[in-house]
Amino acid sequence: MSTRARPDAAHGWRIGSLAGTPVYLGRSWPVIAVVIVVIFGPNLARPDRGPEYGYLLAGGYAVLLLASVLVHEAAHALAARWRGHPVSRIVADVWGGHTVYDSTRSSPTTTALVAVVGPLSNLALAAVVWGIRGFTANDTAQTLLGIVAFANLLVGFFNLLPGLPLDGGQIVSALVWRATGSKGKGLVAAGWLGRVVAVATVAWFVLRAFLEGGTPQLFDLVWPVAIAFFLWQGASGAVRAGHIHLASASRASDVLEPLVLVPGTTSVAEVADLAPGSWVAAADPNGWPVGLLDAESVAQVPVESRDRTAVASVTLAQPATWVVALPADAVLTDLIRVMSDADLSFAVVVDEESRDVRGLARAERINSVVGAELARRGRH
Repeated sequence: MSTRARPDAAHGWRIGSLAGTPVYLGRSWPVIAVVIVVIFGPNLARPDRGPEYGYLLAGGYAVLLLASVLVHEAAHALAARWRGHPVSRIVADVWGGHTVYDSTRSSPTTTALVAVVGPLSNLALAAVVWGIRGFTANDTAQTLLGIVAFANLLVGFFNLLPGLPLDGGQIVSALVWRATGSKGKGLVAAGWLGRVVAVATVAWFVLRAFLEGGTPQLFDLVWPVAIAFFLWQGASGAVRAGHIHLASASRASDVLEPLVLVPGTTSVAEVADLAPGSWVAAADPNGWPVGLLDAESVAQVPVESRDRTAVASVTLAQPATWVVALPADAVLTDLIRVMSDADLSFAVVVDEESRDVRGLARAERINSVVGAELARRGRH
């Protein structure tokens, strides 16, 4: 017997919600907590407090760092909701965290705004924590608050660096998008800058060691290399996404195939005469498309029985989400996003205003069209 995992299981442990948006602690987050305790514990130890003092302090820092990450992501989520975009989830994971929201019909202004509030929240939090530290007499609290304030200051400024996947890269992408009118060009430009930031991150730590009269130690380069790897991967993903976006900037209607919608009670014989060369979708009594006519199943129906065989009995059932409403001027990128989000192989596309059926979209055909355009551009 097999069971399907709950939808939220893949995101980690749900620890709460923000304005109706679920907040998850990613299953990778404990890795960060352990690393923080192991690395910082010995450095924070004090002979007069016992060997466990440093590790407890490092554990407290890990918890406060998680709170800082959630503040950062909450700022993204609230800004997205304010701009009218539904937010699916907030996740704190091994690389910090991420906020997933529906960016359909987003704009350069919204993209930049949602991006910038994240690091600004860290900078504001750093100022608040440092201010609280000034009113604290306990040396342990002062140490912990000082570390948290510095960490938020560093995270805030680092995230503003101009390269994807950092928030500063989102701002650059939005600016290029605004200037050129092409979101794809913005992603490509910010992605390449992200690669520069990745290389510069490692170079900075190496050069700093030489400037200080020493040589870089392998252990000291573990974190910079890990961060640079993460940045390079994210930046490369942005460049690929940008090229795909450019390759799918044509009209969505260009990939649609003819589709005839018939009641499920229609006979197979009637359909054969009704729509030669077209796809056929069966509809329920309310007119809702429920599935596609399956050519293999139709071929197995004896000719003498086709006038008594209903279309509904030889259709491939589809999920209710396969009916997609798009505006008349929608581009292929919009269609790809909707189908990807719903994990659709087929989609009945209807006009957003009139609800008239415009045609059938097939993932196979879309992939072929986009692949051909990427090949033409020299991007495989």
